[in-house]
Amino acid sequence: MKHQKFDTVIIGSGTSAYYAARGLQKGGQKVAVVDRQEFGGTCALRGCQPKKYLVANAEAVAAAAHLVGSGIVAAPKTDWPALQSLKNDFLEGISEDSFNGYEKAGITPVRGEAFLVDEHTVLVGRTTFTADAIILATGSSPRPLDIQGAELAGTSDTFLELPELPERIVFVGGGFISFEFATIAAYAGSKVTMLHRGQRPLKAFDPDAVASLLEATETSGIEFRANETIATLKRKGTHLQIATTAGNTFDADCVINASGRVPNLGVLAHSSLGVATTPRGISVNSFMQSTSHSSIYAIGDVADTGYQLATVADQAGILVAENILNENRNPLDLTTVASAVFTIPNLARVGLLEEEAKAKGLNFRVSKGTTRAWPSSLRIGEKHSYYKVLIENGTDRILGAHLLRHQASEVINLFALAISKGITVPELKSTLWAYPTIGSDIKNMIF
Repeated sequence: MKHQKFDTVIIGSGTSAYYAARGLQKGGQKVAVVDRQEFGGTCALRGCQPKKYLVANAEAVAAAAHLVGSGIVAAPKTDWPALQSLKNDFLEGISEDSFNGYEKAGITPVRGEAFLVDEHTVLVGRTTFTADAIILATGSSPRPLDIQGAELAGTSDTFLELPELPERIVFVGGGFISFEFATIAAYAGSKVTMLHRGQRPLKAFDPDAVASLLEATETSGIEFRANETIATLKRKGTHLQIATTAGNTFDADCVINASGRVPNLGVLAHSSLGVATTPRGISVNSFMQSTSHSSIYAIGDVADTGYQLATVADQAGILVAENILNENRNPLDLTTVASAVFTIPNLARVGLLEEEAKAKGLNFRVSKGTTRAWPSSLRIGEKHSYYKVLIENGTDRILGAHLLRHQASEVINLFALAISKGITVPELKSTLWAYPTIGSDIKNMIF
């Protein structure tokens, strides 16, 4: 058995781990980063970045389709194999670059599956690593389906690697991944069905905005079925068949399980430490420190922060390095977190939902409506849109913003800036924005 000593050992190699490792190394620490998968993490290799290649293609097809008969003769069609080739060209070499990048930065990268032995010891193969601090950054994985025939369903990873686009796809779930991939598949030419076990999908977003998104989803040819819980999945001839508890059946050439993600807690499998966890991951305080063991920290999707977002993970990585070096001085501030669903149109949110603001007893007004008749929507043939902005009476501060429209994923960042910096409605309205732009439309959303 070999033994190595470090100041900090990080398990996982995604961007949150990168920021933590670089911060610690710059602070003079000896750091090791261990990963059982390809170096680089989910966002770079199996999530945000490769997904956006497919999203960009869908947006291009949709942009033309929305203007057919209004200056465009015919919408383009997706060449799926060529699109996959473009995406794979981007991914080529990322993992090795990530591994080598750690080495060049003076950080020790280690390939292998890590297990937590005690609060200062990690076992990788036949080597033990001891450290003053251990950071768990193991991410998350698709939530397994607990049904007969579950092995016949693919995951988001499967969809990202499809060599050919199936004629019929069924997506299981009503969250981010399901809506985004369903949109991509529909605009690429598949017949798409979404099955959601509840009544209301995308519960983290404004229900009125989601209702408008469902209208857009239907227009794009996607069949969304609420209250459909899968009972069985089986192969029937050359295709797959889903049976639901409601007694309905759905045929497909491909079934993608997009019912959510669960934290990767296998690192705790051989530990008797009793690290505190919740169904959403490692229980942490505001400094990203385990609530049960002071030498253990967790960042990214494996930490129970309430968010599985790359931006939150990266910020946590930056702060955890500062906290280890400086004895917990920097809490993770999650009061202003912008998020977006890359559907067509985009759905985005920052700040409070209307129901949350009411529950807090805040005195606020609501500015809401559609942009369908605005020039910025008319010129691109946008038929589905919605906005809702919560404004505090007295201070005129923005409490929350909820958007469904073209480039909402970009415009929501302006509202995030306003909320985080306390920029008021009069200040936003008096800003001389570039015009005519989607961003300048925010003046018409706040009263």
